[in-house]
Amino acid sequence: MDTQLSSDPTNTWPLTDLNALSVTGTLVQEPDLLVGATGELVAVVVLAIEGKLQASASGTMIRHTYFVHAFAMSPVADWLATMRAGTRLRILGSLDYLYRADAPTVTERVVLSIRIEELALHA
Repeated sequence: MDTQLSSDPTNTWPLTDLNALSVTGTLVQEPDLLVGATGELVAVVVLAIEGKLQASASGTMIRHTYFVHAFAMSPVADWLATMRAGTRLRILGSLDYLYRADAPTVTERVVLSIRIEELALHA
């Protein structure tokens, strides 16, 4: 007797979003406020994010700071627009590309950044 394999669609593992991320960082400067293609507010920020302690080549422990671009669209952008440099934030989002038509060079027009989907103040 042949055994037939079947899959039960109700008994599958949920797919995780491999592009999702959660970071905590500090605003380096005030948000840049732009108007999107459909008229919505877009807030662009630069975040300083501290990495984990790692051993250096000399044997000491060091912590790198990474600077990343992030952007949010309304309504999250409305709240982000009120924040000042030095504010610590917890961000839930995903990796995306930010297109800046006003960038001074061609290589700066498209920047890998974080699309902010949820935002919270971090103590």
